[in-house]
Amino acid sequence: MANEDLIYRITRAVYDRLGNTVNDTTVEQLVTDIYKQVETRPSVGDGAARLDSTEGSSSRLVISVFGLDHPGIVAGVSQILAEASCSIIDINQTVVQGKFAMVIIADTKRARESTAELKNRLRSEGEKLGVRIYAQREDLFNAMHRI
Repeated sequence: MANEDLIYRITRAVYDRLGNTVNDTTVEQLVTDIYKQVETRPSVGDGAARLDSTEGSSSRLVISVFGLDHPGIVAGVSQILAEASCSIIDINQTVVQGKFAMVIIADTKRARESTAELKNRLRSEGEKLGVRIYAQREDLFNAMHRI
């Protein structure tokens, strides 16, 4: 079974059991915990489970930023990534009638802190900047958005 399919099935099972009103962060944490348990077990025929590049990577973050446009948003987010030794793989930002939106794909392989710590720092920076910042592992993001 492909990793993306497994993550999708786990996510779907969590939502089915807990309902659609459950907090997305709670679902992400549950799916991550379950996936880690399953991922460490060898799969039939090919040894340990592997992540296909088309499914997304557990070492990349999808970071979404939304709010009213003002100077310093890109600098604030990229500064946190630089301090954590994360590389920006891709970035896209736009301003539509004063509303700012940005998506960054960041490589966290060399990160000096855990994904949870990085997500907390980004969320805190968002509060300081007056924007909403959401960060999620790319593989979980891809699987959860298939639902």
